[in-house]
Amino acid sequence: MPESVGLAAQRTATAAVVLAYHPDDAILENLVRIRPQVGRVYVVDNSPGEESARLWSTLGDGVEVLEQCGNVGVAAGFNAGIRAALAAGSDYVVIFDQDSTPTPGMVDRLLSVHAQHGAHAGVIAPALRSAATGVVYRRETGDGVAEVPVLISSGSLLSRDLIERIGLHDQPLFIDYVDHDFCLRARAAGLRNLKVFDALLDHRFGDSDPIRLLGRRVYLANYSTMRLFHQTRNRVIVIRRYGFGAWFWEDAWFTLKAWTKLLLFERNRGAKLGAALRGLRAGLVYPARERHW
Repeated sequence: MPESVGLAAQRTATAAVVLAYHPDDAILENLVRIRPQVGRVYVVDNSPGEESARLWSTLGDGVEVLEQCGNVGVAAGFNAGIRAALAAGSDYVVIFDQDSTPTPGMVDRLLSVHAQHGAHAGVIAPALRSAATGVVYRRETGDGVAEVPVLISSGSLLSRDLIERIGLHDQPLFIDYVDHDFCLRARAAGLRNLKVFDALLDHRFGDSDPIRLLGRRVYLANYSTMRLFHQTRNRVIVIRRYGFGAWFWEDAWFTLKAWTKLLLFERNRGAKLGAALRGLRAGLVYPARERHW
């Protein structure tokens, strides 16, 4: 069977899951970019109401909205979409945040890499390009395909075989390090998580507010105290589950830079530091071996 025919069949058997939380009109453009690359799209609405209903009223064929009871979190939201996709017969699922935009051909490239690695494939994801600057992040540059410990959720390709083998996302983690836990679980099962450098995803981290520092433009995440609590708590939980591997040192450098910018330039620094300390305590007492999906 010609490769193009096989790839077309894989594309038809692929669903996209897009997680929405108080989305604005920009999500519609992202859905326009995603829809031609997959067989079907599931929008998981974590903030149902009149405003999001207005957006969904303009959606075309092949896009289904799954309204949740409220903000069930990233893990449970992705799981809801993945369950719907698998139940409808999809063999592959690509998951997206609402503010991530795939470049043309991204999903096909991920599917091609999965076909090359078959049963050994874990999570497969594209390289990240800043939606704010249009520049590929320095740590996201490379050639071909590389095995890595962890990948962010948005843009990740997950196969039915992978999910049946290791399970879904751990729902009580709620947000942040959900992707770390999933990837490290795949790695512990002997699977290879793969970064595909010639597939690109335009992505935003936090609010990405720009400031000037020593003549350079620097972007602040401006995460909420709730987000910082979960970041800190879940980082501790993941360390307790998987130890201090290569993933930790990369994450530690990213965390150091983020907290340096937070403490120097962001508002409500005291409240944010307090939330992180509460998260640290919560992570230390959390029953780390328990998982729920």
